[in-house]
Amino acid sequence: MTDTWHELLHGRQWSAPDTVWVEDGTEYSRADVGRLATAVEAVIRAGGPARVVVIRSRHKLGCFAGQLGAWRAGSVAVADDHTLTEHDFDRIRPDLTLTVSGGPHPSVEPAGQPAGRLPPERLPEEIVAVNYTSGSTGSRKAVAVTRGNLLALFGCRDLDVPVPGRLTAGSFATPTYDGWWFDTWRTVAAGGRVVCLPHVNDDVFAWPGLARTYGIGRLLLPAAVLATVVEVLPEAVADIPWLFSGGEQFRTSTYRQARQAGLRRHFVNLYGPTEATFATHHYRLPERLDAPTVPIGRPLDGCRQLLRPPQDGPPDARELVVYGPFVCLGYIDRGVLAHRFRDEAGKPSYDTGDLVRADGDGDLVFAGRLDGGVKVNGMRVDTAALEQRVTALPRVRDCRVVQHERHTVAFVRTDPATLGDPATRSRIETVVQGFSPAIGVRLVDRYPVRAGGKVDVPTLMDHYRTTDRAEET
Repeated sequence: MTDTWHELLHGRQWSAPDTVWVEDGTEYSRADVGRLATAVEAVIRAGGPARVVVIRSRHKLGCFAGQLGAWRAGSVAVADDHTLTEHDFDRIRPDLTLTVSGGPHPSVEPAGQPAGRLPPERLPEEIVAVNYTSGSTGSRKAVAVTRGNLLALFGCRDLDVPVPGRLTAGSFATPTYDGWWFDTWRTVAAGGRVVCLPHVNDDVFAWPGLARTYGIGRLLLPAAVLATVVEVLPEAVADIPWLFSGGEQFRTSTYRQARQAGLRRHFVNLYGPTEATFATHHYRLPERLDAPTVPIGRPLDGCRQLLRPPQDGPPDARELVVYGPFVCLGYIDRGVLAHRFRDEAGKPSYDTGDLVRADGDGDLVFAGRLDGGVKVNGMRVDTAALEQRVTALPRVRDCRVVQHERHTVAFVRTDPATLGDPATRSRIETVVQGFSPAIGVRLVDRYPVRAGGKVDVPTLMDHYRTTDRAEET
């Protein structure tokens, strides 16, 4: 394993002239990336031992080459595309912050160094990177990723895709989230190249040209982003043979709409907590899907699972516990490893807090969270069941139940042509009120998404409160 990691960081490939990275219309060779990584390594070593280094860059190339240089210097590489907060930095307490620019004239500059450093041994030697959780189930956490985690991900056969010739992967993920390892490092480790796609809010219309020019064979999109692309511009992904979805629940309505739009691509639904490097389960969707819910499937090669009866939850559901080399080391807080992911026997293990059921084929289906039930006027409401019931209605594409302060709201994404249709609203309200009459309903044509691609819940609630006050007046 150590030899494999050393070869990845120091191998001859980093002097090769072939294109490995495409971003903002510029192609970069492996030698270009290698030279930028060497410059990052030199700056780190010149400043003395630095166990944790933040690589700050507005270019994905800067984050990628910065991670390579930091790893060569023996540092924990934390990529920051200018989205990390002071609270996020306090979790890891970096020894050094570098600004790495990409573009036609890449450069490396020290951007910050604390007055006093923590001892290097505060973090185990095998930690090489940090994943940040989205914070959707609480405050954002910093997850310690080991070289063994990444090598297990790179070697997972269930994530391979059969494309002719050299793999080219489209990259949508931001560097602070776990999709980055799949988009970029797993691709490059396999000898492939990465094409960075503009964000959907920037220039999704550039996607088809990039896909055709570079022959993109694989693309990972958060479920909310995939739903938007399928609805608004399905031709953006029409030439990409393998489409992966993750981060949130992949709705059957999105898949059926994709098929109706003529997309005959291979779709793969991925599941896995950030605490497990990238993913733990996968499900390759069939040509026709008759089930009401897209399964999360079965464990990936190298992963194991335990289905544990929950103390409080639906009697037919089980809590999912994951084991194996994908499970990260633990949480970092205030610069040290504060919590390890281990079972009673000391083996890598993580309690996901997710509830699942097995379907008739033995595939797992997401059934909510242990902490997903909310109380509305003193009554417990199963939000996962509510969302699935509403999503199964005609012309409904998704449903998200959100509770904040005194408000509990079902945000329902429908066909834009039916937003003002009284019959559609009536059907939705009937289902929602069957769970609780106190739950509000808002029909929307799409969900706002954050930089990482997940639904922006605070913006949804702000919109609800604004429209709620307007209706009251």
